[in-house]
Parts: sequence; C-alpha cells; structure tokens
Amino acid sequence: MKTYNIDADICRKNSGCTKYDTIAPFIPKGHEVIPLWIADMDFATPPFVLDAIRKRLEHPVLGYSIPTDEYKNAIINWMKNQYNMEVSPEEFCYTPGIVSGIYKLLQFLTDKTDGVLICPPVYPPFSAVIRNTERTLVEAPLKLENNRFEVDFDLLDEKLKSAKVMIWCHPHNPGGRVWSQEECAKVVKLCRKHNVMIICDEIHADLTFAPKKHQPMVLSCPEAAQCVITLQAPSKAFNMPGVVGSQLIVLEPELRQRLFPYLENSGLQIGNSCAFPAIASAYNNGKEWLNDTLRYIQENIAYVREFLSSQLPMLEMIEPEASFLIFINFKALNLSDEELNRFLLEDAGVMLNPGITFGTGGEGWMRLNIGTTRKRLEQAMRQIKRAVDKLLSK
Repeated sequence: MKTYNIDADICRKNSGCTKYDTIAPFIPKGHEVIPLWIADMDFATPPFVLDAIRKRLEHPVLGYSIPTDEYKNAIINWMKNQYNMEVSPEEFCYTPGIVSGIYKLLQFLTDKTDGVLICPPVYPPFSAVIRNTERTLVEAPLKLENNRFEVDFDLLDEKLKSAKVMIWCHPHNPGGRVWSQEECAKVVKLCRKHNVMIICDEIHADLTFAPKKHQPMVLSCPEAAQCVITLQAPSKAFNMPGVVGSQLIVLEPELRQRLFPYLENSGLQIGNSCAFPAIASAYNNGKEWLNDTLRYIQENIAYVREFLSSQLPMLEMIEPEASFLIFINFKALNLSDEELNRFLLEDAGVMLNPGITFGTGGEGWMRLNIGTTRKRLEQAMRQIKRAVDKLLSK
C-alpha cells in the first residue's frame, strides 16, 4: 500500500493563491502572519490529480469541454463506494463550484424577495448569495449545547413558514457536525410540511472521521428525494479548489427535467478542460491518499485539543466530526469581534476566520484551519499562547 508525504513544507507565496497572496492589505506593516483562514489545505494536491492535468495538457487544444464518460463513471463509483448511493449519469450535472451552483439554484427555485433559510453560524457565502440574488434572508440559528451545535427544531418549524428554500450545510461548516440520519430526516420532514426545497452543500463529506459516517441528506428518508438537491465536490478532500468543479445531484425526475436544461442554457455546464480528468482521477485513485490525509488532520486536531487543554484552558474548541476546521471560543478574552481579529493579527501574528462572519452565534469565536503542516500549526499555537499570556497579564 502506497503512503504519501502529507507533511511536506510547501511555500505557497506568489503562486496566485487566495490564502497567502491576498492578505497583505490586512497585515500591519512590519508584521509576519501565519495564514490559517480560508478553507483550503497547505498539503500538495495529490500527484495523480496533477498527473491527470498534465496528461490533458499534452493535447495542444483547450477547446470547449464536455463531461466525459470517465468523469461520470468516477462519480457514480465514488458515491456508491463511499455512501452506498446509487446515481445514474442522468441524475447529476457539472457545475463550476458550489457557490455558483447555489446562485443559479436560487434564481431557478425562487423569485426576488422570496425567503431563503439558513441555520447560522454557517458558511458565509450562503448569506451573501441570498443578498446578491435579492432574496430575503431567513434565519433559524443553531443552538450550542454541551459545546456542540444542535438544530432548534421548534424554531426551524416556525421560520420555515417564511421560506421557499433552505440551504443546509452537511457536514456543518464551521462546527464540523456530521448531522445524523435522524436529524436530516427531521429537517426534511419539516421542509416537506412547509413545501420548502433544500439545497444541501456536502462538500466536506469525504473528510468525515470514523467512527462517524456521512449519509447524504437525500437518503435520510423516502421523501427526501422530492425536495433535496445535493451539491458535492472533491475540492476539500483532495485539496483542489482551484480546479473549480462540482456536481449537482437531483434524484427527482420532474425537477431534473426542468432544472438541467435551465443550467445548460445559462452556460453553467461548460466545463474547465482540466476539471473533468482531474476530478475523475481524484475519485478513481484517491482512497489511500485521502486516508493518509485524514490521519494527519486528526493528529493535528488532537494536537490543538491537547494544547488548548494544557496551555490555554480558557479557550474552548468544538470537536469536529469532519474536515480540517476547528471553531474556537475566544469569549473569555473579553474582546469585541473587531478587537479579537486585530489582536490575533497584530499580537499573535495569525490570520483566522472571524466567527462573526458566519452570522448569528459566531460572535466571539474564530475558525482555525488546521489543514497545514504540524510545524506551522505548532508555531501558530505558540504565538497565540504568547499573545494571550501577555494580554491576560496586563
């Protein structure tokens, strides 16, 4: 069995990447900052993905591209092997990313001013795309119970009266919850009660940690197929968001017959020439690489857990059940959200995602991306500790 060197230290500066090359305006002059914010990893994209792109580039023409049989079969096999989910080629289509897919779905499913519900704190582009499509934001905030996010089903039942669509994050970002089959089924049944469609973002699903198991929301109960549209991609698991490719899965035939031509006519199904071979290679060859990466991520989580417990006990983390993101409660420092972000940038020299950007319930929290080398993560945690010790000694 092949093993991969996940721990390789790679310089990403000046590669045109968002994580490192867009942060200069936010960094105080003369400061060095470790960027642990936007949700991509510092690990090398798998060699078999890069090889697939290189092979495609051996052909001298980068013309308009269509989904290949290799691409379609790779998705079918991955969904079957990972989630025991049977899909046919007719039931999914390519989209250039999750957020653009949500944008077009809202335009298709709703009219201006229609209500679109989210459960914050949650992935910030959800609220942004609702605003940008001139829909009405409806919120049913999650509850924090025993340091774990839970759905407030009574509140959700009430708020769904004002919504036409719900956007659901499964697994949850930033909290890392892998919602259970029972929770997903309950959400589905409430949405069916109020005639609400569900757009389900499952981009972090492949990064679920055993013994937890991710079940696609559309499989949570028999009626889910009638109202759930699934968005799924290899971007997070195989560290390839720059490829810009995702899948939109619709099991309900009548909806599919109306939606897919709409997406095709809008140009959303025109693919990147390199996306189809890259995605196919990730799914066809990626299981061992993914297992190695999951082990490394879990070791990083264990390191942060132990460090906070022993060195910074006033800061509490939510235990993630999936992915490389940790939501940390900084409220004990008694700083405003603006002060907290400035403190971490200027005094600790680290850049995290402010919890406030995830909406209601994110106040006083920060999201830490631990998808990086242990050496860099250890340095960042030491810098946070020094800054906190200095702050509390005043």
